[in-house]
Amino acid sequence: MFKVLILISLFFSSLFSSSHLIKKLEFREDKSSLNKAQRLDPNSHINIFLPSIPYSYIAKATNAGLIRSYDNEKGWVYDLAESHKRVDDYTYIFTLRDNLKFQNGEVFTIDDVIYNLNYFRKYPFLYTNINKIDFEVKKLDERRVKIILKQKYEMFLTDLARVYFYTKEYIQKYKPVGAETGTANKVPGEFGMGPYIIKSGYTIGSEQTNKIELEANPYYWNKEFPKIKRITVYTQLDINKAIEDITKYEGKLDLMPIPFNKKFEVILSKYSKLIISKSTDNFVIFFNLINGNKELLNEEVRVALNQALDQERLLNFVYKKEGRVSPFTTSINYKVVEEVAKEYEIKEKKLTEEKLHSLLNGLKLKVFTQDRFMFLFKGIEFQLKKYGVNFEYAVTNSEKDIYKQLLTTSSNKNTKEWDLLIWGDDDWYYQNPWTVFFIYEIGSAWSTIPKDDTMKAYIENYFLTKTGTLEYKELVKNILHRARQKAYTLRVPSLNKVIAVNKEVIYKPYEGGIIPLWEIELSKDHWSIRGKKEYKKELQEAVKPERIK
Repeated sequence: MFKVLILISLFFSSLFSSSHLIKKLEFREDKSSLNKAQRLDPNSHINIFLPSIPYSYIAKATNAGLIRSYDNEKGWVYDLAESHKRVDDYTYIFTLRDNLKFQNGEVFTIDDVIYNLNYFRKYPFLYTNINKIDFEVKKLDERRVKIILKQKYEMFLTDLARVYFYTKEYIQKYKPVGAETGTANKVPGEFGMGPYIIKSGYTIGSEQTNKIELEANPYYWNKEFPKIKRITVYTQLDINKAIEDITKYEGKLDLMPIPFNKKFEVILSKYSKLIISKSTDNFVIFFNLINGNKELLNEEVRVALNQALDQERLLNFVYKKEGRVSPFTTSINYKVVEEVAKEYEIKEKKLTEEKLHSLLNGLKLKVFTQDRFMFLFKGIEFQLKKYGVNFEYAVTNSEKDIYKQLLTTSSNKNTKEWDLLIWGDDDWYYQNPWTVFFIYEIGSAWSTIPKDDTMKAYIENYFLTKTGTLEYKELVKNILHRARQKAYTLRVPSLNKVIAVNKEVIYKPYEGGIIPLWEIELSKDHWSIRGKKEYKKELQEAVKPERIK
C-alpha cells in the first residue's frame, strides 16, 4: 500500500511540475467572433465529421418544408410557411412565404406544396405513427393550404418539420419513399429548397458515401444564410485518425464530436478548441431480446446488469463528468423527463452483491459498436468484470453497419450475432422523448424487445396526448418506468455535447440533434480564407474551453 501511494505521489508531482504543461494550460480567450470573415467568402470552406445520423443532419441543411426543426420548446420554427393556424384538433391552415424558389431557380408555388404533401401521404416515413394517419390537402388560394387529419394525432407538427419539398422531376425520377431512416438525400443535385445543395455524394441512413460535398444555395429564401460557401462532410472515419486530423493538422477537419476521454488532446491543440453544451442526445445500448444470448431473456439478468453498473463512477471516470446521471435511458435533460424523475418514486428491489454475482457470473456478451464508443464500453466492461461478465467486440467506424444489423433484428434477418449494440441516438425530435420511446414500439424495425401489451398501449396513447398536459406527463412516466422495470436497455448517464472545433470556426451547438451548418461562420484567420499566410503563433495558444449553458 505504501509503494502504491509513493507511485501515485510521484506521478502527480511529475505531471504538475512540468513547466511545459503549465504553460499549455494558460488559456487565451476565443476572439474569433471579433474577426469575422465576410458572408460567403468565395474561398470559405470547412471539413466536418458526422459519425451519427449524418443523413438527418445533412437533410436539415439541404432541404426545407413548411416548418423547420429547431431548439426551442415547440421543437420547430417557420420555414417556407410564414404562419399557420390550428383550427381544431384535426385541421391546420398554412400560409406560404412570397418569392420562393427551388435550388435550381424554378419558382415554388402552392401547387408544389400540395403535390409534395400528397406524395408524402402515400409514402410517409416509418419512424413515427404518421404512416397510419390519413389526411386531406386542400388549396385555399395561391398562398394558403389546408391540411385535414382523418384522425387525432398530436405529433403532426413535429412530423411536419421532417416533410421536405422537392421538384416534381426529382420525385418522379428518384421516388424518395419513406423508410425507417431518412430518404431525403438519395442523389446529389439541385432538387430541394434548403440552404445547401448536395454537389456530390448522398446519405440515407442505411446507405451513404464516405464523403459528401455541399455548396451554398443562392436561392435560399433567408438571405442571411448560409454563411460558408462550401462544406465537406465525412460520414465514416477511423476515430483515432479523425482526432489526430483535427488536433495535429490544419485544414483536415474543422468540427467533430469527440469521445470524452479525448478532451485533453483538443485543449492542447494548436488548431482546435473545445466546445461543450447541455444535450438531449442519448446513448442507447440495446439488449437483443429477439435472437441474442438467451440468458438476456431473463428479466432479472437484465436488471442485474443495470444494477451492477455504478452510474456515478461511469460519469466521473468514463464520461469525465460530461453529463448527468439519469434513472432512465432517456436523457434527463428533457424537461418532462426531469420532472418525472423528481416527482415520481422508482420502486425497484435492490439486488444484493451475492445475487448479482449468481446472476451474472460467466455471462458472455457479444458487443457491436462504432469505434467512437469503445471508450464507453471499456468503462462498462471494467465494472461488469467484477461480476464475471465478459465482452466480445465487433467494431465498425460506420453507422450504416450498425443499422444493417439493428434494423433487421426484429425480423430475424440480421447477419451478425450481437447481444449488446450501441446507437448514437442524437435527439432528432427536439425536446420530445419520442427519440427514445420509439425503440419500445412493438413490431417496429427499431424495436428489439418481445411483445409487451402494456407498453404497446402506452405508445398508442402517446400519439394522441397533447404535450404539456398532466395526462402527457403521466404517460411519459408510465413509459419511462415500464422501460426501466423491464430493463429493455442497458442504462448509462445522459451526455453533454463535447465538440472539437477549429479555433477560427464560430459555432454554437444546438441542444438537440441539429447541427445548423447554415449558421456557422469563419474568422478571417481561418485556413480557407487566409490562403498561404502562416497561422499566427499567438492564435496557436490553447483556447479556454467554452461551456455553453
